[in-house]
Amino acid sequence: MLSLPAFSINRIFSTVQKKSEKTPREIPGNRTATLRALSDLGESVASSVHAIYSPIRLYLCVAMEPKPDALSRQHEADRKTAAGHFEVDANWSAAEVNARWARHAVLTDAGGQVLESAIRGARGMTDAGAREVFFEFNALDTYPEPMYLAAGDARIRIK
Repeated sequence: MLSLPAFSINRIFSTVQKKSEKTPREIPGNRTATLRALSDLGESVASSVHAIYSPIRLYLCVAMEPKPDALSRQHEADRKTAAGHFEVDANWSAAEVNARWARHAVLTDAGGQVLESAIRGARGMTDAGAREVFFEFNALDTYPEPMYLAAGDARIRIK
C-alpha cells in the first residue's frame, strides 16, 4: 500500500500524463503582434507598435519619442507655465508632445477610411508617456490588411 505522499505524487503525475495525451485545441484569447517601422508623426517619431488582440478590445502600445525641436519648445512653454514654482521635468514635456498627436488618432484602413465600429464608444488614447503612448479600441471580427493609426496626414502602420 502506498503512503499518502506517494499516492498524491503518483496521482499528480498520472493526471499530467493524461492531460498531455489529449489533442490540443485552440483556446480563444489574446493574440499579440509587434510591428517595427519608423513613422514621422509631425512632432514625434514612432518606432514600433505592439498590439494585443483580445476578443473584446484591441490594445496598442506605440513606442514614440518627440523630435528635439518640438521637445525644447514644449519644455520652454512648461517652464513658463510653472513660473518658478516647481522644476519642470523633460519627461513631462515629452509626454505632452506625444499626446498632442495621439489624442486625435483613429484606426483607418489602407484607403484612409475610419473604422467606425472600432472607435465608437472606445477610449482611444488612454495614456501618454515620454517614450510610449497607449490606446484602447473595440475589437473587430476581421481586421483590414493593412491597418493604420492615423491623425491627419501622419499615420503609423498597425497591421
